[in-house]
Formats: sequence, C-alpha cells, structure tokens
Amino acid sequence: MTLSSSSRPDILIIGGGIAGSGLATVLARAGFGVTLIERSPAFRDRIRGESIHPWGVREMDATGLLDVAISRADARVLPFWTKYQDRAPGDPYRWCDDFPDALGELSVQHPRLQDALLAEALGRGVTVLRPASVLGINWPEGRPEVDISLGDTVTTLRPKLLVGADGDHSLTRKALGGKGVTDAPHHAIGGALLTGFDLPDDSAHQALFDGGFAMVFPQSCGTSRVYYVCSNLEAESLRSSDQPQGLLARLQRVVPDGTASTLESAGPVGFFPNSETLASVAHGPQTVLIGDAAGSNDPSQGHGLSLVFRDIRDLTDRLRDTYDWSMVPQAFASARARDHGVLRAHAQWVAPLVVGHGPEIERRREQVARAREQDPSAGGFAGIFATGPESLVADESARQHFHGEDL
Repeated sequence: MTLSSSSRPDILIIGGGIAGSGLATVLARAGFGVTLIERSPAFRDRIRGESIHPWGVREMDATGLLDVAISRADARVLPFWTKYQDRAPGDPYRWCDDFPDALGELSVQHPRLQDALLAEALGRGVTVLRPASVLGINWPEGRPEVDISLGDTVTTLRPKLLVGADGDHSLTRKALGGKGVTDAPHHAIGGALLTGFDLPDDSAHQALFDGGFAMVFPQSCGTSRVYYVCSNLEAESLRSSDQPQGLLARLQRVVPDGTASTLESAGPVGFFPNSETLASVAHGPQTVLIGDAAGSNDPSQGHGLSLVFRDIRDLTDRLRDTYDWSMVPQAFASARARDHGVLRAHAQWVAPLVVGHGPEIERRREQVARAREQDPSAGGFAGIFATGPESLVADESARQHFHGEDL
C-alpha cells in the first residue's frame, strides 16, 4: 500500500502478526485511526503456538476476534481434553462442566490466523504498510517518531501512541533501550505439523510418559499441530536423529496403538528450549510493547496466544477509558508484567513434576497428589488454563500450597 494517509495516526503498530493485526482490528472498530507496519510480504509456517487455552478464547470473544478466527481462519473449538497414561485414554474432560463460560481449546494454523486478522484490519479501515521497513525510532520532545521505508518512499510517522508488536527480537524494545532476558532452560519442546492421526477431532490430546508429555491439537484442515515436551537430553538425541522419522517414531510409542500408524509430516519439525523471556523495558514515552515483545511465556505451558489476546483487550479498554494516554503505557505494562509473572511462576512449579526423574521427584508428585485430595483447586492454580492468571497470586504461600508443603 502507498502512503496516502496522515503521517500522524492515532496509533502506529509495528508488527502485523496476530498481536499487531488483532489489536489494529479492535482499535479500528473502537473508532481510532490506526496505521500498521509489517515487514514480511507473506506469512510463512513456523513452529509456534497454534492452540489457545479457554481463558484466551474468552478474551478473543470479548474483543470480537473469535468470530474472525472461526469464520475466516477455520479455527476449531475443542470442547474436550483427553489424557493418556501408558497409551490408555482416560475419560474425556469437558471444560464447561467445571467452567461454564469455557468453550474449550481453540486450534488454528498460525499463518491462517495472521492472514485472517490482517485482512480484517484492512476491512476495518486500518492503513497497512507492507512490506515496509522501520529505519529508526526516536522520541524528540518525548513523542514517538518512526522513520520507515516503503518501496522507494521514505517517510516519518508521528503517532499519538506507538505500539511494538514486533516479537521476540523487537526493534521497538531495542530502541527503548531494552532487551529480552531469557531464563535458563529447564526442558525442551518440539513441534511438528502432521497428518494421519486417528484420534477424536473434538478433543485436545495429552499423552503422558515418564519424563514428559506429547500434545496433539486437531485442526480443521486435516492436520494436527503436535508438541513434544521432554528433557534437554532427549531433545538433543532427537535433534541428531533423522527428522521427521525420529519424532514420529517417538509419538507412535506414547499414543494408543493404531492411532498414529500413518503419520506424515506436513510442515517444519524442530526442538526449542522451554525458556521464558522477560522484557527489561516494556514501555516508554507514549510507547508500549505487547505480545512477545513484552515477554514470552514458557511454550510448554502454551499460554502465549492467550496472553496476546489479553493484551489486546486490556490495552484497548485502557485507551477507550481515558483521553489522556500519557499514563496508559506504564499502567498496561505493570498489569501485563503481573499476569506474566503468575504464568511464569506456575510454569516453574509444574516443570519438575512433568519433566523429571528420580526418587525426589516421585516423592514430590506423591505429595502433590495428596494435596489435591484436600484441595482439588490447588488454590485456584489447577484451573489456570480455564481462568487465566488475573485472579491468582503466585507468592510463596501459594507455591507451598500448590506443592502440598502446608499439609
């Protein structure tokens, strides 16, 4: 698109992925003038989050983006969750039995959702500059100023508010003087896009094994996004084996016999550390970061996209509720850091229990099991995938209660 709109939009968003285009759509619906910059000419498939937990689906619904995901990106609602132990399935768990407002998991291909949300943003009047490059970001007199290149045109945009939705390696964060601070990895997570699973397509599937678990999320297009959570040592072994055959063989040994006999790869395969990344700086003068630019969640817990849709809803609400946006970036970043902190603490509590070996780990698992008999809710944390982090406090007392140390 050529530069035909004002160089002073209400809001300028850097990054046109799910976070950026989703926010642009919701802000445009609310009546704001929005310009969005996306550097890539086309979105491509990579191994990323393609399931959204029930609390994130609720956030999507609150912003009107759930309808877009279902109608334009072929997203599939999975109302059930089925666990497998020693390849045997348990009874499917229906989310709404315990959480009446929970539709279930949402399974969707990442590039399809990116395309759908960007198309929706365009349809709502968002000015989309693509492919465009950010040449520099400055704050003369405390106001954001962004130099961009679009084809042969170089121009400067001066928005009232700048939003960095530009991912893990955020240029906006770097311009603010910040960086990503990454935790040491505890375990690894592998990902693949596969065809050939013979499992119910109205359920997410979690196959537990000694030292980890596998997740299968059926999609509407006949594929399934699969995640394999394991020790760093096993991940290194699988990395060095022939792919995708090594991962397929491992999956076939943890799901029921006959349900994965015709697996074929339909996309990239890879293994990554489970590390969380925190942003050392998440806001600045009339500037705020959202999505992975503001910090990314442990991928083996899968809250990443849910947190994105929380960001979209929360930031939009704050901008609608006041004419003075000067304090919005700091207030939003503080609330976002609190929510991310709860998710990070919970991930650290869970990690040794699901990816660990030895007598001490077994003792801790038994202690947690006894604690759940007394309080199945684990102080609310047992329902975090349905309720999200907003009402939870992850302090030392909560940690002790989660592990049953206060029995």
